[in-house]
Amino acid sequence: MDPIWLGLAALASSTLTGVFGVGGGVLLIVLMAQFVPPAVLIPLHALVMLFSNTQRSYLQRAHVQWAYVKPFVIGSIVGVLLVGAWATQVPTQVGQIALAVFVLVSTWRPNWLRLKSWPPVFSGSLTSALTMFLGATGPLVMSVLPRSDWNKREVVGTHGMVMTFQHGLKAIAFLGLGFALSEWWIALVAMCVGASIGNLLGARLLGHVPEANFKLWINLLLTALAVRLLAQSLL
Repeated sequence: MDPIWLGLAALASSTLTGVFGVGGGVLLIVLMAQFVPPAVLIPLHALVMLFSNTQRSYLQRAHVQWAYVKPFVIGSIVGVLLVGAWATQVPTQVGQIALAVFVLVSTWRPNWLRLKSWPPVFSGSLTSALTMFLGATGPLVMSVLPRSDWNKREVVGTHGMVMTFQHGLKAIAFLGLGFALSEWWIALVAMCVGASIGNLLGARLLGHVPEANFKLWINLLLTALAVRLLAQSLL
C-alpha cells in the first residue's frame, strides 16, 4: 500500500504548488518521511520534484521569465558543485531552523536582506547550495524571487522552472553519490503519476485565484510552512 499512499501524497502536494507555486515540496517531504527511510528521503524527493516541476513549468511555459532563470541556473550549478560533497554533513535540526528563519525574514523583512535585489546568479548559488542540505527549499527560492514585479502565472511558471533545474542538479549529484534508484522505482512511478494529476488540477484552479490576493496568500503560506519547520525542529 505504500506506493498508493505516496502517489496520493504527490497528488496533494502538486495540486498545492500548482495553485500557489510553493508549499507542495515541504508537504511531500513530510508525508514521504512516514514511509521512506531517511537515507533515501531527499534523493527520492528530488527525483519526484524534478518530474513535478518540469511538468508545471511546461504548463506555464509562456509566462516563464527567462531573463531571470538563465543566470539563476548558472549560479545553481556553482552552488551544487561547491557543496555537493558535504550534502549529508549538516544536522537536520540545524538545517530546518536555518531555513525557517531565512524564509520568515525574507518574506516579512526583505529590506534586511535585500535578496530580491540580488543578481539571480547569486540567489541561485545560495539556494542551490542550501537545497543539497535541506531538501524542500521551494519556500526559500520563492522568498528570493522578485514577486512584486510579476503576475501570478509568471510567479508559478518561473518558480517551477528554476526549481526544475535545482532538483535536476540535485538528482544528478545524488545519483552520482550512489543512490539506488532501482529499489524505489515503483514508489517513484506512483508519485510521478500523482504529481502529474495534481499539476493539471492545480493549473486549472490557478485560473480562479484572484490576482489581488495571490501575493498575500503566498506570504501567509510561506509563514505557515516556516512556523511548522520551527515547531518540528524545536519540539
